[in-house]
Amino acid sequence: MSADMRIDLWTDIVCPFCYIGEARLRRALEEEGITADIRLRSFELDPTVTEHVSGMDHLAAGKGVAREQVEQMEGQMRQIAEVEGLTYETDRMMGPTVPAHRIAQYATQQGTDKGVAYFRAVQTGYFEGKLNPFDTEALLDVAEQQGLDREGAAAALEDERYLTLVRQDQQFARQLGVNGVPYILLDQKLAIPGAVSLDQFIGALRQVKELA
Repeated sequence: MSADMRIDLWTDIVCPFCYIGEARLRRALEEEGITADIRLRSFELDPTVTEHVSGMDHLAAGKGVAREQVEQMEGQMRQIAEVEGLTYETDRMMGPTVPAHRIAQYATQQGTDKGVAYFRAVQTGYFEGKLNPFDTEALLDVAEQQGLDREGAAAALEDERYLTLVRQDQQFARQLGVNGVPYILLDQKLAIPGAVSLDQFIGALRQVKELA
């Protein structure tokens, strides 16, 4: 049976709004009884990060604010996440996300649902404070737990074809005018930039169904 709707989802591991937005999207789909073929799209939120650093310190430096202000912002994000039933650890590390995206591309080649499941497992582990997504062995452990071939996932970290797929997704996003995530494209008809509310997701899904 084919899905009711195709959804392209641009996201990054370290993006809190992606973490919350994807949970709201799933809830909206469930409430509306819509089956969706979700196609994961790679997006580097901050390609300038090349080493492991404190997430709060990095955000403070990037925004030009004191760490205390970032701690307050993160506390507010935790409250929002908890409303969605999500665990949100505020004291997280920051690092390059391309390796995770490369394995996600490999997983997607095994099935779009596998790509989404792998990415969700990595991102959930990261925000729950249980997983370091900047450690390749940890990424491969998740791949294996999600039923993927560990050797195949490891090969994706070296195979330039998967890096090309990551870059192609980012180029596609730029062509669409995307400069932040989450960015969600419903049935190639309606774009949703940002982590909108549950009601807004439901409204968008209904609008696209009417256009079908």
